[in-house]
Amino acid sequence: MLKDGDTLRVPRFAQEVTVIGEVQYSTSHLYDPSLSREDYLRLSGGATQKADEQRIYIVRANGSVAMGSGSRWFRESGSVQPGDTIVVPLDVERMRPLPLWTAITTIIFNLAVAVAAVNSF
Repeated sequence: MLKDGDTLRVPRFAQEVTVIGEVQYSTSHLYDPSLSREDYLRLSGGATQKADEQRIYIVRANGSVAMGSGSRWFRESGSVQPGDTIVVPLDVERMRPLPLWTAITTIIFNLAVAVAAVNSF
């Protein structure tokens, strides 16, 4: 609640960096120019096991997107700025262990049946 004589100051620019997605704790951190993208990820507890760490990207305050850690362009302009959002996506290509081993054993079984059928003639 504001009272008589209170002053409300609204900054012209966002002063936080938000980390969302597959991190331990999605939150916003106060912008610090000395911190890197990895530092902000660490402040959020790091990536989860389901994270796709190769496709982390930054949504800039102006709406543009800085993609992936592997590109040369990203390293040159990849510094985190006030108002940015760091997004850690889910690794959708990762296969869970049980379906993976089920698929492998099914393939091996079918190959063994095929070899047995060929040898029986």
